[in-house]
Amino acid sequence: MRASLACAIAVLGAGACGGGQTGVGVFGASWEDDGGKSIEEVRQRLAGTVITQGADVAVGVAGHGARLVGQPLAGGARWTYAHPIDSRPIVTGRVVVASGGGSLFALDALTGRPLWTRPTGGLALRGAGDDGTVTVATLANAAGAGSTLLAVGRDGSVLRQIERPVELGDPAVVGRLAFVPWGHQYVSVLDVSDGAEVGRVLLREKTSHAWTSGGGLYFGELGMFRFDEKIKDASHGGAHHLGLPARDLPGHPLLMRPGEETVRAIAGAADKIRLYARPTPVGAPLALDGGTFYATYFRLALGLSGDKAHLAWVHTHPSPLIGGAAAEGSLILCDDAGKITTLDGHTGATVGDPLDLGEPVESCTVQADGVHMAGAARDPGPLVQQIRTALADRDLEVGVGQTLLLRELAALPDESATDLLVQLATDPRTALGVLDEARTAIANRRTGARYLIAALDRHYDYLHDVLQPPPVGPIARALAAMNEKGAAPALAAHLLDPATSEKDVRDAAQALDVLATPAEAPALLRFFALYRDAPPTPEEIPEAVNAVAEALLRVGGPAASAVIDAAAREPATNPTVRAKVAALRDAAAAAGGGGTR
Repeated sequence: MRASLACAIAVLGAGACGGGQTGVGVFGASWEDDGGKSIEEVRQRLAGTVITQGADVAVGVAGHGARLVGQPLAGGARWTYAHPIDSRPIVTGRVVVASGGGSLFALDALTGRPLWTRPTGGLALRGAGDDGTVTVATLANAAGAGSTLLAVGRDGSVLRQIERPVELGDPAVVGRLAFVPWGHQYVSVLDVSDGAEVGRVLLREKTSHAWTSGGGLYFGELGMFRFDEKIKDASHGGAHHLGLPARDLPGHPLLMRPGEETVRAIAGAADKIRLYARPTPVGAPLALDGGTFYATYFRLALGLSGDKAHLAWVHTHPSPLIGGAAAEGSLILCDDAGKITTLDGHTGATVGDPLDLGEPVESCTVQADGVHMAGAARDPGPLVQQIRTALADRDLEVGVGQTLLLRELAALPDESATDLLVQLATDPRTALGVLDEARTAIANRRTGARYLIAALDRHYDYLHDVLQPPPVGPIARALAAMNEKGAAPALAAHLLDPATSEKDVRDAAQALDVLATPAEAPALLRFFALYRDAPPTPEEIPEAVNAVAEALLRVGGPAASAVIDAAAREPATNPTVRAKVAALRDAAAAAGGGGTR
């Protein structure tokens, strides 16, 4: 094998090469599935080992990558550490591991006190794990030449160094055993003391992360595998596994990025569009904590619960959300202004006062292992009100997220949801995409008729600042489905309003065919007289005339029947209308109506 890359470029400093090197068998591709034998031996070896609770802290990159700022979530003193940062810092166990300026270093996560620094030769940090005595870090070798794994003691001494032409993922450490994902499906277990691979597990789902949480050890990327008595059955699908319910969410957020990627120090779209989830505590059946997982979309945070991932709540934040973590019973979020906010996992209520990193940050990493909510929760109001707040936001970045919220709103049976949909559809500031969704949702409403009828009382009136007429067509379809005959006068008025679009005129006419009473006959006759000879295009107008003709035969009496009969014989009548009314006249005569049906 070629000389160690770390030695060649002085990665570990003088005297570091030699005893810490590991043979070529580690991460070997020739390994055959051992049916879970080796990973079960590892589990037995760690029986009784207590996984230390990680530090509850938020760490931000600030000053254009010139320093780290940290804030303990329990409310301790804020700290700052000046150092160039070239990749995303990692909080693991009770340390912060970061790289930049040609070195890899570790800090005490709660105080920012430096623990050790090692030269890297410019390799970028990819992942890290820590068990309180040793830190294991994976780094990306230059020019796609694989990975370097370092195990560093608390005194900064290099205990183990491995370079391999494979992409190593984000590791975890328990009892001085390093659990290192690689190859998208394997987790190899390395004994830090001698570098031997003492176990391996084959997982049947893309896996690139290993981590500890709530006293347990987990593997995954798309979902979570728990390291417990069933892990030995992983290769044939028998391990305890937690996947998130399928849900179409804006921006297609990920629970975890691929662990083989080096993450930039500056947050991007993937940090603002994220999923967060926490497993139930060790000892309980593996499931989502509180039955809820979370999604962020720029300044929106969503709580999603149940097997169908129904929207439980939505929080609208003043600044873009760039990091966070699911804690027990809550979601902790960090924004680019440096504020740290706790939301109740069940209601989305803001809990307590925000913490503060003291300055704007370019990225933010949060670890919430044992923290619990503290402080009074602010009532966020009912879900409809939460959606109302989110939809009132005019920030273009949240537009796609608002489309999702509109669909959620449309599914709510509350009359107040109908009211909000009407408000959106009649607000000239509503974005076109949101307006289209609102119109579709209104057409499908089956509650809140009073709000729909009240909306029809509005007509375009420039002088009185009514610039957005109501969505007459969708309202008409909804009211017809509800058989709301009290809406007929208002619908008839919109038939003759020049501000009503052709499609809305057609829908109103078709609704009046169901809802009209004799009181609407004069308006229907005026419309029929005006438009019976309309040109064939747009086709919505002849369709409206035909529907009005049907309504007139039902409610207009002999006078209406005479008008219909005359139109059927008049050459100037639109041919489509003439054929339709002739058929209607003949059908009425055959039924013996001779007038009102």
